Amino acid sequence: VNQMQTERKPTVNVPLLAKWTNILFWLIIVSTVAKFLTSENVTNAVPVLAFTGQILNIAATAAYGVVLMKIASESMHYRNSAICCFITAVVAVAMIPISDDTESFIAISVVIVSVVINMIGVYYEFMGHADVLRDVDRTLSDKWFKLWKWYVGTFLGMIGGTVLAVMIPLIGMIIVLASTIGTFVVSIVKIVYIYKMSKVFGKYSAQ
Repeated sequence: VNQMQTERKPTVNVPLLAKWTNILFWLIIVSTVAKFLTSENVTNAVPVLAFTGQILNIAATAAYGVVLMKIASESMHYRNSAICCFITAVVAVAMIPISDDTESFIAISVVIVSVVINMIGVYYEFMGHADVLRDVDRTLSDKWFKLWKWYVGTFLGMIGGTVLAVMIPLIGMIIVLASTIGTFVVSIVKIVYIYKMSKVFGKYSAQ
């Protein structure tokens, strides 16, 4: 935090954000473990872990929404993101009975809706982080804006690569692979930024 930022009193509740952003960090870790348990390789090797991963991911998503609601007083973006988390969790619960029938029209439609809602939720979350950091750490605030652009870029790359793979398989597969790696990197960077964010608020509140 530079001198100019420390001389100006933040307009947000720093202790509140220090507490709950730290919890967000651990919830992301739990969610990452849950997604690993539901990955194709793990599911094929130990099917029972897939169901455990589903339940764990739903619980983590709902808890994430609760935490975002806790800090919604500091940015309305958090409230919108929390609502998206709750909807995503409900959709995930509804998907459990038809999770084995992934090729049905209903399953595909629900997945598409879930992806769109999740993307909207991510947008509002990133913008919320950027908002609350503006008076505390402008550099980290700007990084959340940039991360959103990378998130959208990798998402569009996945879609574009998949469509292109039908016409030019090799190029399409390369784009999909690059976008997949990009998505993984964005996920890791998000975890790092949340961690840094909690530390920034923690240090600021201790001053």
